[in-house]
Amino acid sequence: MSTVSISCCEDYDLVKVSLAARRCLDLIGNVADLVKPGMKVLLKVNLLSAALGPEYAVNTHPSVIRALVDIFQKDYGCEVYIGDSCGSLRTGSTYQAFRVTQIDKIARETGAIIVNFDKDESLDIFNDNGAILKSFKIAKTVKSVDMVVSVPKLKTHGLTRYTGAIKNMFGAIPANGKKNVHLIAPKPKLMAQALVDVYQMVQPHITIMDGIIGMEGNGPNAGDPRKVGVVIASYDGVALDAVASSIIGFNPITVPIIKYAYERELGTADINNINVVGEEIDRVSVPDFKKPSSSAQDFASRYIPNFILAKLFDNSCSSVSSIYEANCTRCYECIRNCPAKAMSAPNGMVIVDEDACIGCFCCDEVCNYKAIVMKRTLFGRVFLRMAEFLGVERTKE
Repeated sequence: MSTVSISCCEDYDLVKVSLAARRCLDLIGNVADLVKPGMKVLLKVNLLSAALGPEYAVNTHPSVIRALVDIFQKDYGCEVYIGDSCGSLRTGSTYQAFRVTQIDKIARETGAIIVNFDKDESLDIFNDNGAILKSFKIAKTVKSVDMVVSVPKLKTHGLTRYTGAIKNMFGAIPANGKKNVHLIAPKPKLMAQALVDVYQMVQPHITIMDGIIGMEGNGPNAGDPRKVGVVIASYDGVALDAVASSIIGFNPITVPIIKYAYERELGTADINNINVVGEEIDRVSVPDFKKPSSSAQDFASRYIPNFILAKLFDNSCSSVSSIYEANCTRCYECIRNCPAKAMSAPNGMVIVDEDACIGCFCCDEVCNYKAIVMKRTLFGRVFLRMAEFLGVERTKE
């Protein structure tokens, strides 16, 4: 039975975060048997934005990163690396993300080594059992270190509905590689399968989630910060995602990325078969946590047979991008990151070719100004309105 530990943490005071993280590691047990002095430990953090500071709850908070650097350096005597590839494709964006999250300062103060996955050597990964991705490239450091500790942020996601432990490992793919995956798998079901393909081949040894301030609504970049007040840890990232998604009001098995990982036996998503230690889920739950608009699938899944839903949902609830001009700063980050080349600015103003748009949410992920509006089809809007009217989004599963 997989164990998931939950520790309460009221804010990002470093002492409090350190205590919560140490408690989580103690509760999952046997960490000292796994982590040995001299090991190279990679903290695979979540750096989506190169512009938004910690107060926006987009990236893994620097206090969580600093606490884990101290723990693995001082408690276990390890050589610590901090790495990721930023969601933006702008030149230098990952370096800027390291500055925004204060990782550059943490590295200077502690001697931790920063690894920019975009500049790292790449390694070819082959997965004959992959549902979508049979091969892809990852940063070599992910496989060359002795241990990978994933440090995701607790957030909603417009395409995958929830993002945490499983999706965080998508950042092991550097630069344009992620863009290419979005092009191959633009729809929710396909993307969820592709993310599980990646996770299957780069599973971390331990996952420690920053759930102190999460993001609700239309995450992972355009949502709103929401206090959850927890740090969560597990050896089983799928089980961690099941617990974390339950805390914010999802039924884990209705979240495709969790469902597919569970079906492939990469971990457990059955809450009844997870040993939750520390705090109880009900005690820390936030049942009114706002879901992304894609949560209409919760409603659809209640009333439409699965065999119909599987064929119907991706089409009926698909989206196309549009621009909310009042918020657009004309940074053109959306244009740079659009895998389908559906966005342009012939006269300075960003426009979207709706026929070319594949609804992959790449533009929404990298826009720091909430200038992207994902327009759903009529059928999708009907599902969403009915779900809201019936209280599906406000009711804990």
